[in-house]
Amino acid sequence: MSFPGQLTLGAIPGAAPDKWVRRWRERFPAISLRVVYYDDAGAPERLIAGTVDISYHRSREGLQLPEEGLFHRVRLYTEQAVVCAARDHCVAAAEDSVDVAELFDEPFLDPRGMVSEPADPHRPLAGEELARAERIALEVVASGAGLLVMPHSVARSLSRKDVVTRVLDQAPGYDVSLLWLRERDSEQIQEFIGVARGRRAQSPRSAVSSADIQHSADVQHSADARRKEPARRPQARGGARGGQRQGGATRRRPRGGGRGGSGRR
Repeated sequence: MSFPGQLTLGAIPGAAPDKWVRRWRERFPAISLRVVYYDDAGAPERLIAGTVDISYHRSREGLQLPEEGLFHRVRLYTEQAVVCAARDHCVAAAEDSVDVAELFDEPFLDPRGMVSEPADPHRPLAGEELARAERIALEVVASGAGLLVMPHSVARSLSRKDVVTRVLDQAPGYDVSLLWLRERDSEQIQEFIGVARGRRAQSPRSAVSSADIQHSADVQHSADARRKEPARRPQARGGARGGQRQGGATRRRPRGGGRGGSGRR
C-alpha cells in the first residue's frame, strides 16, 4: 500500500496537537505530518482549496457548519468561554467565574472589528501574526474600555499581567472538531483520526496492517542509516600508504641492516 509522502494538519490558536504528532511519527515515520497554524476563520475554505488535508474547526456551541454535507466532522471537545477584563474591573473580584447575566450592561468588544481587513485564510501564521485581532482587542481590554469573550485556550495562550480572565457561566462554549472533505477521504486521514481519538497502533479498526507499519518504519530506518554512514576515504593511487604494498604484503628490512645477508659480520 502506497501513501502520499505528507499529510497537512491545519491548527488554530490555542490548539496543541503535539501528542498526536508524536504518536503519528512513532507509527508512520516515513509519512511526514506537517502542522500549520491559521486563525479560526477559513477552515472550510482551506480544505476545499487543498491548502490542508485535515483542519481544526472551532465554532460557538451548537452551530452547524455552512455546507455541512461537504465535510466529515469529528467533535473533539467543548471548550469553556471566558471573559477578559482589566485587572481593576469588578470582574476581577470574582474568584473563578462570573454569570453572563451580571455583565448585561457592560460593553463587549468584537475582535473582527480590530483589524482593517482579515488575514488571508491560506497564509500560515506564527508569532504575533497569529490571533492578531484578539491581541489588539486585549490591548483595548487592558485599558478598561470593554470586555472580551473568547475560548479558554486562546485566552490562556495570550495571557497578560494587566488582564484577568474568568469562566463565563451560562454562556455557550465552543465546539472544537476535526474536519476533512468527504471527497478526499483516505486511509491515511482515517489513520490520523484514529490517532486523535486514541486508537491503538494494532487496533483491528486500523486501515493499515502491521506489515504496512513495519514497511514504513523500515523505509525510514534505511534512510537514517544512509545519512549516518561515514564517507569512505579514497584509496591513494599506486598502492596503500604506510609501508603496505597493493595486495596487502608488508615490506620488511633484513635483520642487522645488511643488504642480502641475515647474519652478523
